[in-house]
Amino acid sequence: MIRYLLPVLSLVVVSNAILQGIVDVKRLQGILEEGVKSKDISTLYFSLKGLKLLNAKIPDVCDVITAMKWDSDNIEQVFHLATAAELAGCQNFLNPDILAPPVAVLDKDNASLADTYHAIYTMKAVGKGAVYERESALKNLIQVLKKDDTPANYAYLFALCEHMGCQAWTAMHAESALLAADETDSKMLHFDGGLPVTSAILSTIIRSHKFLKKPSPLTEEQRYKFGAYLLSRRSVTSPRGAALLLDAAVHLADEQPTPICVVFKDKKYITADYDTIEFSVTDLIGRPVPNLKPEEVVAQSGTRLADDVVVLSKQPLSQKPNEQTTFILNLSKIKAQHGLYKISLSVGSKSANFNVAVLGEIQVASVEIGIGDVDGTTSPKLTTVAYPNKLAEKLQADHLQKVSLKFSVRDKFNKAVLVQQAFVRVAPLAGPEEAIYVAEPDNTKTYKVDLNVAAVSKHLSHASGEYSLTLLLGDSAAAAPVAWPLADLALHFGKDAAAVGSAMQSARGHRGALDEVAHTFRSAEARPARAVSDVFACACAAPLLLLLLLWARLGLNLSLFPCSLSALLFHAALGGSLSLYGVLWLQLSMFDTLRYLLPLAALTFLSGHRLLRRLAADKTR
Repeated sequence: MIRYLLPVLSLVVVSNAILQGIVDVKRLQGILEEGVKSKDISTLYFSLKGLKLLNAKIPDVCDVITAMKWDSDNIEQVFHLATAAELAGCQNFLNPDILAPPVAVLDKDNASLADTYHAIYTMKAVGKGAVYERESALKNLIQVLKKDDTPANYAYLFALCEHMGCQAWTAMHAESALLAADETDSKMLHFDGGLPVTSAILSTIIRSHKFLKKPSPLTEEQRYKFGAYLLSRRSVTSPRGAALLLDAAVHLADEQPTPICVVFKDKKYITADYDTIEFSVTDLIGRPVPNLKPEEVVAQSGTRLADDVVVLSKQPLSQKPNEQTTFILNLSKIKAQHGLYKISLSVGSKSANFNVAVLGEIQVASVEIGIGDVDGTTSPKLTTVAYPNKLAEKLQADHLQKVSLKFSVRDKFNKAVLVQQAFVRVAPLAGPEEAIYVAEPDNTKTYKVDLNVAAVSKHLSHASGEYSLTLLLGDSAAAAPVAWPLADLALHFGKDAAAVGSAMQSARGHRGALDEVAHTFRSAEARPARAVSDVFACACAAPLLLLLLLWARLGLNLSLFPCSLSALLFHAALGGSLSLYGVLWLQLSMFDTLRYLLPLAALTFLSGHRLLRRLAADKTR
């Protein structure tokens, strides 16, 4: 009956992954409260529906609902108006004419499931209900479903069954409907139609099984994968999206065992002064996980990413006093070892990996800078500079020299370390240009940079002058980056470079429209006189004219012409090729001609080959 069925074997073993995210109920409530101020019927309906799900205060909007205009031909709009009035408790404010559109829909023999749903629930919202004989009505709705058994129509039928009291039919088909969900990257489940259809199917199935007091048909894996999909949509910004997301998230969070969500409460790093990280362990909408014991939240392992060294094992997290959902991981044992770490955190039988950073202070040590020849004839005379001082003297260098820089990076314990980013920046004291070079470490963790002045000039517009040399260091595990103005340079790029630089500076300093570029094409060569062209054309056509005259005088002898399909095809294809050349002279381009010529050439070859074989066979008889 459901054409979207997937094999049961397509479901893999339940994943141990924890959902690393949470539906921000407070943010969504803010969107809904803002949406209540809207004059749009649909926006108002979804805003009230979402607030009802949160058991939040419903404002008095009866005057707004009474003043709203509605289209009697739009049953969905009528449904939104009637249901919004029901949620706000002001059905009596509605015009009695609002019953006419749903009655007209129910009188149709070919009403869709969507229109039927909106009509039935419109009448329910105004307290009239709908007269339905459950068995016959269900049969009729199933017949409509068979014509278009999309997940959206299943959602409408499941919702109608809630009204008609046939939740048993929903329970009978819920598992098959769930198997029709699409899977993304083996991580998320959702239905064709996105969040609206996914929310409707999940909420109706869960409510129906609770009404029947039956266990949920959702497997644990399905709960987590549907939860992952809802988390991927948690950034919705409209009241409609907020209400649909809350409807699904609230019902899914009520399922047991509920999907477990773990997120960082605040910081994702520790420092020498702050050595704990707080995690929030909740269900999908931020509530405490039922039946979770504090001792079940454990850091199973901690591994340094740089060298895969295990730094902690089976360390329990402590629950924060007066905050049932907050758990604290103490990392004081590793705070002296800055770097990135992977923490494997388990909550009950579920686990997930979290990356945390141990931030440390970095400092530059043993900085040596000097000027030497590019060809190596003289070694650079290096001068030591202590951080954060600036070199007192200004270094002079020309295009035949290089600036050499050598330094090491150490942590607060004076241990040599490597950083993720180490750059040397050369920039003018005033101007937008700059040249940035990567500093590479050697085996002893010492960074060395040789700046060829001639090579640097092309990045600085070849403009000789005064420049600053700055050392830039950064690392994701560094408490603070380093930007150290190390020295001032007076660079001379040579006479040719100075001329180029001057021209570039002049062009760059120009503002406004440039002079118009004028170009004169070469004049066409004179054509010959018309008489010369006519004589040449006649000379080219003379052989063909002679052939036609001889045929007219001698006559055509077609007695030996082979009467076969291959002969006809060969001569037709050959004539077509010749005609194509004529069209080339008059109209077609070379490429168009080649495109048309290829099939003709193939036909000429095949038919000509067959014709020659037949002629040879006729001679041997």
